[in-house]
Amino acid sequence: MSKVTLFHNDQPVKIILTNDDDRTVSILDYIKETCPSLYGNNAVYSPTPYLFNGHLQTGYASYFNYSPTYHEVIYDREIIDLPDGGSIALDWLPTKNIPADDPTPTLVVLHGLTGGSHESYIRCLLEVLTFPPFNYRAVVMNFRGCANSEIKTPQMYNGGYTDDLRRVLEHIQKKLAPGTPLVGIGFSLGSNILVKYLGEEKENTPFKAALSVANPFDFRSSMDKLGETLIGRNVYSPSMAGNLKRAFGRHMDILAKGGKVVPEEVMAAKTIRDFDDACTRKMFNYTTVNNYYRDASSCRFIEHVKIPLLCMNALDDPIAAASCIPYDEIKINPYVVLATTDYGGHLGWFEHSRKPTRWMVKPLSEFIVAMFQAFDIRENQGNKMDASQVDDEIDEIQRKATDNQMA
Repeated sequence: MSKVTLFHNDQPVKIILTNDDDRTVSILDYIKETCPSLYGNNAVYSPTPYLFNGHLQTGYASYFNYSPTYHEVIYDREIIDLPDGGSIALDWLPTKNIPADDPTPTLVVLHGLTGGSHESYIRCLLEVLTFPPFNYRAVVMNFRGCANSEIKTPQMYNGGYTDDLRRVLEHIQKKLAPGTPLVGIGFSLGSNILVKYLGEEKENTPFKAALSVANPFDFRSSMDKLGETLIGRNVYSPSMAGNLKRAFGRHMDILAKGGKVVPEEVMAAKTIRDFDDACTRKMFNYTTVNNYYRDASSCRFIEHVKIPLLCMNALDDPIAAASCIPYDEIKINPYVVLATTDYGGHLGWFEHSRKPTRWMVKPLSEFIVAMFQAFDIRENQGNKMDASQVDDEIDEIQRKATDNQMA
């Protein structure tokens, strides 16, 4: 069992709750009011007994990716063109056809390394938030070439490249009704991109709030930590390199046309550092792979974030290592709150024995619902739900999902 620990500035920023008579409250106090999974007697994570360390949680997360949800998460895909000739696939839920006068609060989701909208850590959250009784809208930004999307130019993506996110947000804002509240959430690599973007943009982002989940924060240190352990060197790093090589291989003909990379060198990579040296740093014009890692690391930007940001990390995460969390930079920024648990692995946080489900859905949903309810501009917002009602709905959806899984 692990109590949730919160780290924050001594004087957290105050936000104005426009839907609560313009009440002013600090972001920390608002979390205490609305997120019982993060603060109070219920702010406890009890891992599945047989998934008792970060490696087991992380391994099970890979297996669990193929498990069903109760609500069938079916996306409506939209392809948008980018200024350099490339394209991005946006997966909308429930639909990409949005009335011009519909300001339904919208969640913008960024996935992890070589992932996409199909990932279970995304679907298990969206099956809660985009269905009754919440009925919010979501859109998943699939990075170039991910989630069965095409690559049209000799460029992939990397953990610090934020221009595509800017173009996506410009498109989303044009598509949605003026004033539609946006909240961003990133997982793993996607969380690093999101936090780096927020630090670059400061108060100029359209997001009202954001969440960072299992962020590696410091790429250089993360790579070093992976190389220090036998399982890091022989399992995690080669596995991630394999995923990257498969992504590269699907688009090799187009990517090779840029003339910056040698496909044979890329496909010979045995570790993620090898891949980044042979492909990423060359494709994005870095002189060394370490310069890419330094430039991409969101730990350098998090102190400049100017919207409410909740970060969540497990201290036994074997990929986003605890030693890479920028505690000092987080604590000097009044907009940021970090929640840590002793256990959970990388994007795991499984609980229960017979039918494990992800505990993280509760704190993430609590925070997202609280932010949407604070900034919702719709005339008819329905009945507001308190945190206990939110958690009851999640319990019911997860129970039904696991019943379907066992059937």
